[in-house]
Amino acid sequence: MEDTGTVRAVVIDHKAVLRSPGRAHNGIADFLQWLDEHDISFVLLTTDPIDAEAALTAAGLPAPALHLSRDDIPGMPNRGSGAWLQTVAERLRLRLNQIVLVGTSELDWRTGINAGVVHILARWADHVRNGKGMITLSADEPADVGELLEHFLLDEPRWAFSHDDTARSFKIRSLLPPNVRFPQALGRTFELQDVFTRSRTITVGTQDARDILMLRLLSSAYLDGTLPHRSFFCVYPSSSPGQVSQQLAGFLTKAKVMVGSYYREDLLERVGQAPDTSLERWRRSKGEASTADISIGAQVRTVRINPKYRGKLKGKTVIVFDDFTTEGKSIEWARTLLTSANVAQVIALTIGKYGASRHTAYQLRPGTTIDPYKVSYHLAATNFVTTPVTGAAGPGPDDALKATMSHFIAAGQSAH
Repeated sequence: MEDTGTVRAVVIDHKAVLRSPGRAHNGIADFLQWLDEHDISFVLLTTDPIDAEAALTAAGLPAPALHLSRDDIPGMPNRGSGAWLQTVAERLRLRLNQIVLVGTSELDWRTGINAGVVHILARWADHVRNGKGMITLSADEPADVGELLEHFLLDEPRWAFSHDDTARSFKIRSLLPPNVRFPQALGRTFELQDVFTRSRTITVGTQDARDILMLRLLSSAYLDGTLPHRSFFCVYPSSSPGQVSQQLAGFLTKAKVMVGSYYREDLLERVGQAPDTSLERWRRSKGEASTADISIGAQVRTVRINPKYRGKLKGKTVIVFDDFTTEGKSIEWARTLLTSANVAQVIALTIGKYGASRHTAYQLRPGTTIDPYKVSYHLAATNFVTTPVTGAAGPGPDDALKATMSHFIAAGQSAH
């Protein structure tokens, strides 16, 4: 099994390769050559047994590294079963998160979802039907799959901050330092706060910068193994009651199916006004006086788990998304709530990390209990034992993301 943390195989439904016997889709030959040049295995799926090598040779295409039909899958399940991709992983000695599936139907979509494998819809296949409203990554032509792979799935996952706390079943991953700037257009740049704090729509070429950054966050977590199958996604709520970051929520509403997860926007809810920690941090950096409470107490007294999820979280993995973290007060309170609701594992994913390797672990003092579905008005910061934590720190993938932004700028100019 390869130790690399990148995609090593692309599994393609035969209808995305061949239009008809002896005829290849436009662009597929170049894409298969690109896969070979990048040492990525090409796997072909067909429902019925065929002589795949002969069929592809007749169309002027290379033989696949592996061809599977239903007869090759234990139990001979129909397409839609995750067993198809589990068999691919076993045959090629890969992890499931080293595989991407390119499909043409709802059954292919479900095959990916049921195995926890990223699915890309081959929109170039003219018989593709999306009557079920599949929410999925998609590609208009085979080269677009190569673009997705090159810019999001062929770079080893890198984090500005990461920490695994096995004892508390808690993981933290932060993608970038807060001060990195990215190209927006010739002579123009933007920073993370423009997108996630100031809620500006930044267009890079023809792409939304929010989507580029969030897709990199999710794809890095996929490659890292910290995007478990069938997990719950939620966003840590904004400082005002009833609100979450629409930049995060707008992306996750669609991206939830990347590995067959469930997005629950209302899982964590703010029921009282709290200080805007980003604003308070900015004011203090400018030397302005502030009496706002930005301790964990401000989170404790205003955030709970929505009572409608009572009894529904036991044994689940919950991934909590937030735009930025500093010492971790918000995500530590989320962890405390969710652990009290018998969640098996909590994973925090954030775009930015202030304070390099600094994080503080908050643990309720012995004898202190909470009902996670009610606001803990009786608690304060003094009810927690704090422990400084030093995680792994680095620049994150800022260099690769700058190259990605430049690529989309150039592509946008070519389109015009």
